[in-house]
Amino acid sequence: MKKLIKFIFAAVSIFLLLTSCGPRGPVGPEGPRGPQGPAGPTILPTSFEFEVDLLQSNGFEFFQDIPSQIEMLESDVVLAFVFEDYIEEQDLEVWRKLPVIEFTQNGTQLLDYDFTFVDLRIFLDANYPLGAADEYAGLLIRGVHVPADFVNAGKMKSAKDADTFHELESLLGVEIQDLGKIN
Repeated sequence: MKKLIKFIFAAVSIFLLLTSCGPRGPVGPEGPRGPQGPAGPTILPTSFEFEVDLLQSNGFEFFQDIPSQIEMLESDVVLAFVFEDYIEEQDLEVWRKLPVIEFTQNGTQLLDYDFTFVDLRIFLDANYPLGAADEYAGLLIRGVHVPADFVNAGKMKSAKDADTFHELESLLGVEIQDLGKIN
C-alpha cells in the first residue's frame, strides 16, 4: 500500500509539473501610472573670468584651475572666449570664441585652449618661433562650463557654432550663471 501511495503521489506530482509548463498566457493590461518623482538637480552652464599673460617666460601658455564652485565631470565641456571690445553706447561686451587665428608679418598665430576636468589651458601657437613681440599681457578670458546634460540633449552641436557668449546663451536656451572674475 505504501508503494501505491508513493506511486500515485509521484504520478500526480509529475503530472502537475508537466502540465504547469505550458505556453505563456496573455499579458494583462498596464497598471496605472505612479506619481511623478521629485525633479533631479539641474546643473546650469556656469561662466568664470580670469586674466592671462602669455609670455616667453611661461612658454606662451597659462593654466587656470576650474573653480571649486563648479562640479566638473569628465563628460562635461568647457568653452573659452576672449574679451574683444566694449561698446559703450550699447553697454555691450564683445567676446570672441577661441580659437582665434591672426595673420601677422611673421606668419600665422593661433590663440587656443584645451581643458581637462580639473583645469583650462590657454596657449599661443604659431608657424614661426614666437618671441617677445608676440607676448600678450592681461588678456581677459571667460570660461564657460557646459554640463553633460546639455551635451547629451543635442544642444551642444549648435552651441559649437556660437561665435559669441550671448549667442551661446540663446542656443543653450538658458541664462549662464556668472561666477565673475576669479584669481
